[in-house]
Amino acid sequence: MRKVLLNLCLVICVVACTPPVRAQGALDQRISELSQKISNGLTENQKRTIAVVEFADLRGNVTDFGRFIAEELITHLYETKKFKVIERQLLSKVITEQKLTLTGIIDPTSAQKLGRLLGVDAIATGTITDLGKSLRVNARLISTGTGEIFAVASTEIAKDDSVTKLIGARDTEPTNGNDKTGQPTAAQTIDDLGFTFELQPCEMSRSMISCNISIKNNRDDRGLTLEVDGSRLFDEMGNSYPAIVARLGNQSGGGPHIDLVSGVTTKARMTFQPLGSQASKIVMLQLHFTSWSDGRTIKFRDVPLVKTSAH
Repeated sequence: MRKVLLNLCLVICVVACTPPVRAQGALDQRISELSQKISNGLTENQKRTIAVVEFADLRGNVTDFGRFIAEELITHLYETKKFKVIERQLLSKVITEQKLTLTGIIDPTSAQKLGRLLGVDAIATGTITDLGKSLRVNARLISTGTGEIFAVASTEIAKDDSVTKLIGARDTEPTNGNDKTGQPTAAQTIDDLGFTFELQPCEMSRSMISCNISIKNNRDDRGLTLEVDGSRLFDEMGNSYPAIVARLGNQSGGGPHIDLVSGVTTKARMTFQPLGSQASKIVMLQLHFTSWSDGRTIKFRDVPLVKTSAH
């Protein structure tokens, strides 16, 4: 009997000490499954050029999670090498300039107009429904020729802490905060390894900090990888905050890689965890990159921070 109890205690200890399956892995798996369903729908209907619109909740609100879903789908669809995927910033610019309705329930006329302007065959959009402990993501594929839905896909994603934070951050707008408005802040520039890195003021919402960087290749054509590992920022109290995801050109993830043409400037973005409640500024931003086999870390100091808040 004593031996049985001892074995039972041992089993309980092992189970209690075993770390749970990484939520990030489950999230990636669900997005991959959703992407595969969308890819199948596009292929079956012979669609080759696609625009991915930010996903909204049932009330039409766009959160950072809706943007995250769109970014991940863009990356996954591009990586299949089967489709031409329109860059989201270009898409957003056209939507704003043309005053198109492309969030939530899409107006068929707007879908057709976007097809003419950007030459896209299909639009991927969808909704996010909060089910309490999970989120139901429903995607729709809309033909820009007819404005009609030709395929659908769905998945269910567990709500962990990171997902919950992304849900809580809705569309943002600049606020006065402690910064002076109407006075642009000069960008910081660093030259290293034949690249020029130009950092714009970083933006902070409740769920993340996003820093935009322009990168110019001053040498011959070559590859560049922007690394999440080794990239972090520090507040005025010495606390460090790791990077969450990187975007370089039209690639995103933990270490996006693209080939940079000589003399051409490419846009990049690094997203970090938000500052602690007692912190108010970034005293140092550290970015790690690799070109060929040469890894480097560049450091920007006293980085301007623009606070944003929900509508």
